[in-house]
Amino acid sequence: MAEKKKAKPAAGGPPKIFEADLVPGPSGGVLKGKEIDFNLAVAWRKAGENIVICGDSIKENRQLASTIEAAVGPWERQGPHDKRAGPLSLPHFQQKDRGAKGHSFYETENRRAKAQP
Repeated sequence: MAEKKKAKPAAGGPPKIFEADLVPGPSGGVLKGKEIDFNLAVAWRKAGENIVICGDSIKENRQLASTIEAAVGPWERQGPHDKRAGPLSLPHFQQKDRGAKGHSFYETENRRAKAQP
């Protein structure tokens, strides 16, 4: 008897870029704001602000976040900071220069940004 293959989830379209804020307090959560385009995301990051990439494909989310961060300068990839930021933190890219502010967060299968209240 042949094994059944697991169905892949339907594609939800390309990832989207949003302005982002951190949830106040120790949760580490990320709040997504208004949707922005690539050029505005780069400008937002150059200004030291946070962005978040939301979508169904972790690979595409990560790739877009790294592309935006690379347009700002030399970057490094970071996993979620569960112990420092909190259990709802997201993986992200940030500048290697520790004086630079802001992050390019991205969603994964199990870690999602929250909508602004």
